[in-house]
Amino acid sequence: MTIKQWGKVDNSATQHKAQLRIRNLPKTPTVLDLFCGTGQMYRLAYHGRAVIYHGIDKEKIHDPEICTLGDNLKYLQKNDIDQFNVFDLDDYGTPWKQLYLILRKLNRPDVTIFVTDGLVMHQKIDGKVTKFVSATERLGRQINIPGINRWYVDIFATMLLDIEKRYGWKTIKAEYFHNTRRSVYYWALKLEKQEAKKPLSTVKSGVKK
Repeated sequence: MTIKQWGKVDNSATQHKAQLRIRNLPKTPTVLDLFCGTGQMYRLAYHGRAVIYHGIDKEKIHDPEICTLGDNLKYLQKNDIDQFNVFDLDDYGTPWKQLYLILRKLNRPDVTIFVTDGLVMHQKIDGKVTKFVSATERLGRQINIPGINRWYVDIFATMLLDIEKRYGWKTIKAEYFHNTRRSVYYWALKLEKQEAKKPLSTVKSGVKK
């Protein structure tokens, strides 16, 4: 996987977020929307397309019949998520913790994940290295790198390679666009689970007398 293989769309609007989802949905989408809020993406992208949909949000939900009001991290930890092949992380913070938890726990051959990532805004404001970036890029936690936001896409790519190394999820496709201020990036990720390599078996040969 290299950056050149990734598709970039330089637009920013709610409709573009919805279209990013629609064109990357699998044939039979089963969606866990972890920052569902007022249901904007549900109405524009998932309603009428997803065969299963469940929303989670700790502040507000759009329909109590198909959503749960609560902490999405606790939901991921306590519930079976293997029935879902689409996860929506439409958070303007940095939902890497949710992303890692999903891919550590999920047991299925492939998955589509939509990520709204505001890490680049954090990078622009103070240049400090976050905990996750410190781990994936092997940088000191207290280090300050002016202009680190210029390497945001490369940092995101390193994170995906770290996920592959840890959990065996290989990124097959990564499409993104950013808003006009380049403060938020919107991603569509398609990943496949790689089979663990089996150790070579050894056979002790006997010498017949």
